[in-house]
Amino acid sequence: MTEKRGILVVSFGTTHGRAGEEAIDALERELAQSFPDRELRRAFTSSIVRKRLAERGILIPGVPEALESFRKEGYTHIWIQPTHLIPGVEYDRLRQQAEAWREQFAFLKVGEPLLLQEEDYDRVVALMQDRFRPDGDEVCIFMGHGTYHTANRAYEKIEKRLEKEPGRRFFMATVEGIPSLEEILDGFAGDTGIRKIKLVPFMLVAGEHALHDMAGVDAQSFASICKARGYETQCVLHGMGAYPEIRRLYVRKLKKCLSGIFYGISVGPGAGGSLTLDAADCIRRCDVLAVPRTGAYHTIALSIVRRAGQRIGEMFGDGGYLGLEEKEILYLDFLMTRDKEKREEVYQTLAEKVSGYLDNGKNVGMAVLGDVSVYATVSYLAAPLRTAGYEVTLLPGVSSFCACAAALGRSLTSMAGPLHIIPAGYEGTRESLGLAGSKVLMKSGRHLPETKQLLKEMGLYERASMVKDCGMETQELCWGLDEDTERNSYFTTILIPEDGE
Repeated sequence: MTEKRGILVVSFGTTHGRAGEEAIDALERELAQSFPDRELRRAFTSSIVRKRLAERGILIPGVPEALESFRKEGYTHIWIQPTHLIPGVEYDRLRQQAEAWREQFAFLKVGEPLLLQEEDYDRVVALMQDRFRPDGDEVCIFMGHGTYHTANRAYEKIEKRLEKEPGRRFFMATVEGIPSLEEILDGFAGDTGIRKIKLVPFMLVAGEHALHDMAGVDAQSFASICKARGYETQCVLHGMGAYPEIRRLYVRKLKKCLSGIFYGISVGPGAGGSLTLDAADCIRRCDVLAVPRTGAYHTIALSIVRRAGQRIGEMFGDGGYLGLEEKEILYLDFLMTRDKEKREEVYQTLAEKVSGYLDNGKNVGMAVLGDVSVYATVSYLAAPLRTAGYEVTLLPGVSSFCACAAALGRSLTSMAGPLHIIPAGYEGTRESLGLAGSKVLMKSGRHLPETKQLLKEMGLYERASMVKDCGMETQELCWGLDEDTERNSYFTTILIPEDGE
């Protein structure tokens, strides 16, 4: 089937022509210029706005009507990019509407609002502060819409970031929800250093709320309330969509929507039995399976996935469930060196290799031994990919030290005891072993002789147990370190229970 690809840009909408032109129209033009290989169209979610525009002869479709138009014209792949600021009521409704149309297209994906990830808040707040840096006797109050939806926490997140600035001059107030303008002004009481207030819409479009709730002559408007308190007040009547730096963030969001997703997939230790249902489903759906190659164990993550596929076949009669035969395997050659500069260079090269697939809309899953959050190579790629604007999702799994404890039939902790995870051989190993609680020594293989000696010196040797190659055919269980066969294995984990267990 020939792909026919379209982008639907979804806004709440506005009846104010100039405000819409400088924000929504300008944003749509920039998005269309950035991604010229796809047909870009618009939809407004507000039925009231669409009705009023229709009375003027301006017909703007809602989301269902726009999707129906794409369907009738034979479009197969649709990306929906909202211009909403927060994941509130309008965004929830958009996702519900999109879900109802998912079966009508070969592919349909909804992008993120402007503020969703923590880094989104950092970027947007920094850009707005740079643009509206106040004078010495002035403060800047951003006016957000506010909502009684749980998404109102977005404004609270912004407020928390604004609070951190020394000699604070920025504040966030909302028309609906919290924080309120009155609360902010009450906090100024007695501060003779504040004489001016600049009011700025924290909204895509400077429409009804900006013109009436913020700058209106009504006694309840933000401007009237500030003036009644004796402050010289200035109103900025431009929405955030009018600012090029904010529009570039929406371009970044659409790029993220159009790109594939990078998944860090925990495969657990052993022979595939610890692969979770979510991990198996993700591997099956990914276009590309990336596997790290380092030293003698360069394909062990892939071997675990293959063994898991075999076990799925044996249990359910579907040996092809993971789709490994048809899937492209991407080998990632990591460099094992203490030279940080060389490591960073390799990480960047590998991230660029992965991003080539993501730019083509392919989902890439990277198989990771154990759990993605514990000493996992995936972190070296996830960070630069996320910074570059790609979507990164991590799937948790069984960590090796938990599997080792289970194999020995022992608990890692008591009810109130702490647990310390320590990479054997690092500079602070002795100090870490002296802490109260249970300890796990990871990556012990290359440092086993000196680690054993250290444990003897600290009186911990007799309490320690050890597992090599947990879950593999070569697994060794040592309830005491004297049982060690001296066979060297990178996958060696030492467990030390807290005193008294």
